[in-house]
Amino acid sequence: MKFTLACALHDHQPVGNFDHVVEAAYRDCYLPFIQLARRFPRVRFSYHQSGILWQWQRKHHPEFFPLIEEMISSGQIELLTGAFYEPILPAIPDRDKSGQLAMLSTYLKEYFHVTPRGMWLAERVWEPNLPAVIHDGGVGYLPLDDTHFKYAGLKDEQLYGPYITEEAGKTVTLLPIQQRLRYLIPFGVPEEVIGYLRQAAERHPGGLAVYADDGEKFGVWPDTYRHCYTDRWLERFFTLLEQNADWLEVVPLSEAVANIPPIGRVYLPTASYKEMLQWALPADSFVELEHFENKLNALGLMERFGHFVRGGHWRGFLTKYPEANLMHKKMLAVSDLYQELAARPHPEANELARARDLLYAGQCNCPYWHGVFGGLYLPHLRQAVYRCLVEAETILLKLAGRTVSVTCEDRDRDGYTDIILSGRGLGMVVSPHDGGRILELDSRETGHNLTDCLSRRHEGYHHKLLEPPGSAGGDKARSIHDMVVVKESGLERLLVEDAYLRRPLSDHFLPTGTTLDDFSAVRHVELGDFVNRPYDYSLNEHDDGFEVVLTRQGHVGRDEHAFPLTLTKAILFPRQGNTITVEYRLKPSSRIDLKAIFGVEFDFNLLAPEAPDRYAMIDVIMPEQAHLAAAAETPEARRVVYLDRYQQVGIAIEADRPGRLWRMPIYTVSLSEAGFEKVFQGNCTMFLFQPSFASGEDFVVRFALYAGPLANLPENHLSGRAVIDHT
Repeated sequence: MKFTLACALHDHQPVGNFDHVVEAAYRDCYLPFIQLARRFPRVRFSYHQSGILWQWQRKHHPEFFPLIEEMISSGQIELLTGAFYEPILPAIPDRDKSGQLAMLSTYLKEYFHVTPRGMWLAERVWEPNLPAVIHDGGVGYLPLDDTHFKYAGLKDEQLYGPYITEEAGKTVTLLPIQQRLRYLIPFGVPEEVIGYLRQAAERHPGGLAVYADDGEKFGVWPDTYRHCYTDRWLERFFTLLEQNADWLEVVPLSEAVANIPPIGRVYLPTASYKEMLQWALPADSFVELEHFENKLNALGLMERFGHFVRGGHWRGFLTKYPEANLMHKKMLAVSDLYQELAARPHPEANELARARDLLYAGQCNCPYWHGVFGGLYLPHLRQAVYRCLVEAETILLKLAGRTVSVTCEDRDRDGYTDIILSGRGLGMVVSPHDGGRILELDSRETGHNLTDCLSRRHEGYHHKLLEPPGSAGGDKARSIHDMVVVKESGLERLLVEDAYLRRPLSDHFLPTGTTLDDFSAVRHVELGDFVNRPYDYSLNEHDDGFEVVLTRQGHVGRDEHAFPLTLTKAILFPRQGNTITVEYRLKPSSRIDLKAIFGVEFDFNLLAPEAPDRYAMIDVIMPEQAHLAAAAETPEARRVVYLDRYQQVGIAIEADRPGRLWRMPIYTVSLSEAGFEKVFQGNCTMFLFQPSFASGEDFVVRFALYAGPLANLPENHLSGRAVIDHT
């Protein structure tokens, strides 16, 4: 009786990834793998690609489709469905789960004339309520990591066959992916993989081992193209599989489900693969878990007790990273708006369908989390998702007749009210509770959320920057999880942690001697209690817009030198147009000689830190260091303009009185499959003033903030200075 190896391969590229990156993946991974596999017809497997990738290939490499069709016809490949835009299924509403599954199944039916019965679950993020919606989507089986089964109490020896699970009586077959195989292929020698399978066959005659993993490890991961193709690891492995066909049969998942009886019924807890659950932990817990596992390994206890050790929960990313949570809750709001309109007949059916597609694209999982693979730290992926969501929301608000509106609700689900404003040119979310900051500022015409910056924070893996990079020897390539590669020197100097969310209208009181370097390196002292503290708010409606008045009665100074001070900022949000005005008023309780600098911070992200077509202009002058990554101080300025000629977006901030101007880049240090790297997350602009209250008068400063199409960038409308050149 033959032993069965069921194989599945998963390929995916995120929404918004650069064409040259996807092209390189196609050239070095997707195409050579399929071309090589065709030469070994006994190596049969299930194949999943996200709908994003199928669409890209159809546009850029239509010749790939006939190759797949040929392998389907020969029985070598079985196509798997999944959610079209590769969302984390538990993170989206059930209605969208069903819609995304149907979308990819329909696509595969249209182009390959197959009705898939198996699926790939994005990042293998499982929650116990999934079987019902998966079953209703026409899916009968899917692979999940053995980690999930071990968390349910099963042992390695019990994972050589399928299991049945259900929700509300709706069943799905689960196939345990063996972590050992995921690590051996392709990072062990081919003979080692065959030896492992032979031992399994001897212990479990007629049994099943499941291998299912990312296809990118066969050419995209560092050094794997050389390892898999130049050094012929993959060819040698396929050859060995065929040479051992007398006792080993390599099949797609569907045949394993059809031919091997289920071992029994199982109910799995919430889980993902082991690394994902560690990444989801807070940074300190991340390190503690790593230390604990190292200790178990040193004591020789990991193999026996490791299945009782686990990390966090995927949804922990929404707590760990407020930026991910804001994007997620924006997505849910757009989904609710779509559902409201889709529930009744609508004459603009094509526009509604377009909004749904944009919503689904905005659910692509990659920028919602961070690990070695997660893309939260990649601003172009966040921007792409936001663009989809902003464009979908703009369409839906127009169809609903609510283009101009204001609502108060707990958008970010933190228990406190947020203010959501919509106009014909802009969308904005303000958080009175979180420092009275602007959490989101959308340009409707360009589809940008211009405030999408990522704050600097401590990550659990940062300690590895102090470890020297190693190199693999012999025939073994190193797994991403084992590699420590540093892409440039000096990154440890950038390990700075922000104490607040980087967003516009953060209010600072700093000692008079504070420098830009102090502020950038977080060596400064906050003399006020305004940055992270709650503000009272009121709303007023005017003919030309909505006024949000935010007030905090706080203090400035330290200990016995702390003075009561009331800070009020009145934001006028326009019904149409792209210019917001903000009036700040500082009112002390008495005449005081305030020895502090008052600063208003604005944070925006135009992505390219040193591109020649994205730069700053101070008043009407283009400074010597104009690029977005410049750290520079201007002793006196009223106006700063950021021009993005590539995306045709402009941002202008103008004060009605001169102040000192600081500009600084926001760089994070993250670990990706390519190693440690710094990533530009936007730039901070701060106007600073020296208020004097000796006369008892209030200090007042007004700002005009433009955000939108470059072509509509207005003339200076506070200071009366010259207009910038739009050419």
